[in-house]
Amino acid sequence: MKYLAILVGVMFGLLGNLHAQTVTIDDVNPENLEIKAFNLSKSATVKISGSGGVFRDDYRLLLYYGWILDADTREVVWHLFDEMKDDEFRKSDGVYDFSVELPLKQGNYELYFTGAYDTRGWGNNFTMSDWTIDSFDALVDEIFDSRDKEKFRRSLQDDLMISVSGTGVSSVSVDALFDAKVKKAPVYFLKAENKERFEQGFTLTASTDIRIYALGEGRKDEIFDYVWIYNAASRERVFEMNYKNTDFAGGADKNLRVDEQITLPAGSYIVSYRTDDSHSFEKWNALPPDDPQFWGVALFPATEADRKNFATFKAPKSMQPVAELVKVRNHALVSKGFSLNKEMDVRVLCLGESSSYDDMADYGWIVDANTRKTVWKMRGYKTEHAGGASKNRRFEDVLTLDKGDYIAYYTTDGSHAYNSWNAASPHEEDRWGMTLWATNDNEVGLVTTFEVEDFVTKNLIAELLMPSDNAYLKKIFVLDKDTKVTIMAIGEGSDNRMYDYGWIKNMNTGEVVWEMDYYDTDHAGGARKNRMVVENLRLPKGEYRLNYETDGSHSFNDWNADPPNDPQSYGIRVLIAE
Repeated sequence: MKYLAILVGVMFGLLGNLHAQTVTIDDVNPENLEIKAFNLSKSATVKISGSGGVFRDDYRLLLYYGWILDADTREVVWHLFDEMKDDEFRKSDGVYDFSVELPLKQGNYELYFTGAYDTRGWGNNFTMSDWTIDSFDALVDEIFDSRDKEKFRRSLQDDLMISVSGTGVSSVSVDALFDAKVKKAPVYFLKAENKERFEQGFTLTASTDIRIYALGEGRKDEIFDYVWIYNAASRERVFEMNYKNTDFAGGADKNLRVDEQITLPAGSYIVSYRTDDSHSFEKWNALPPDDPQFWGVALFPATEADRKNFATFKAPKSMQPVAELVKVRNHALVSKGFSLNKEMDVRVLCLGESSSYDDMADYGWIVDANTRKTVWKMRGYKTEHAGGASKNRRFEDVLTLDKGDYIAYYTTDGSHAYNSWNAASPHEEDRWGMTLWATNDNEVGLVTTFEVEDFVTKNLIAELLMPSDNAYLKKIFVLDKDTKVTIMAIGEGSDNRMYDYGWIKNMNTGEVVWEMDYYDTDHAGGARKNRMVVENLRLPKGEYRLNYETDGSHSFNDWNADPPNDPQSYGIRVLIAE
């Protein structure tokens, strides 16, 4: 009987151990993050034990630590930093052993362990705008404090680990838990890596409550990895992740999280998420967030009733641009003509560069193709921040344009343009330039486009356009009756005299009947020396010669300063006046 009792005890012990697994993470390389998952079959107290540490690795602090996340709510239920104050943990030296007991509810959990470098806000994203005496002191303390730490050695990795054990603990698949969670989200983009762009549409059949759960990277004056949502028809932004509507996401100060519920009316929407070139699920350059797998965005219906309102995306016709000049590179001047068959509203999006109130470096404008009058121009004081660097500016509004022909222009200077950013790029970097949309699905077909060089100006009599340096251009025209004409000319002038200019000579009398005079000109946009004139004149019946002359610098496509607003009209043209 004695041996039987012993045998029964051993069997019960073995059965108990079958329900008391240990989940362990160890041998983690610096800058790596390991994840394991476990299920707790019933509410119980689990044991969390292991060894973390703070080490010197060159001039940086290398922190080894772990935490546990509720797989369903995404909330942290335990963190090694909570065992002592965060600052105290950083001040510790070498290996730090821990062993705690934690009561947990039945459910699924994720166990994390990492070896991450503590940049304390002055690392890869530090800029001079962040510089203060306090930040300098923190940097000095960081460097000199780290010199006093135990130096990290690869042999220590075997001692650095974390484990969870207890009755009812069983290992489960991390991927299975993740997949089960994201299946509840009709729209998601997660585990985002560096330099990623995501865009997905969704349609709501009724007013719907939506939980937006997103993680990203940013600081007070700039955001790098983030999400925004806009109406597919109107392009109105219905949600945008920014520093003000986010909370600290754990880890490095720049880790941000938004967990917000919004209500959207029936309609079609676009979710956009983007990352910059560092610090993402691909590789963290500072302490990772508490929920690294959800670096990105997920949209969850607030209730099952809300879930039924999600439908396959139905793109409105007006979502397709009617004309666009996008992905514009440095040192560019591009144009596109478009014609409206009726008066209509046109939505204009223009992304450009400005560092002052109204001094635009990259910008767009629209002119009437026949009169060459500027009907709209991007002004710095009418723009808003376009995301990324503060000099990225954005204009978006609806313009009412008359029936007629128009030319859209866009120009860039020598730095900070598409694929050549010298600072953080804007939200919609692929639209650097100008885009035009019809605001009504029924009006999309009323807009046609044309190539500017193929356009023939209405009522044109003669023209001499786009001259090079040291040019002397001439053209004869004949009027078979007395005619009222409009003369339009753009040239170069300063100090009360013209250097590139035009004139008209009556070939019957030998008299110069009109000449471009500096005192009659106005600023033509761009450099102050760009001058323009629009003047009406009645010419008698007869033969005339149109003339245009340039000096040795600053002419079409060879500007030595900013070009005029309508560079393709540099020169002179004569029209029948209306």
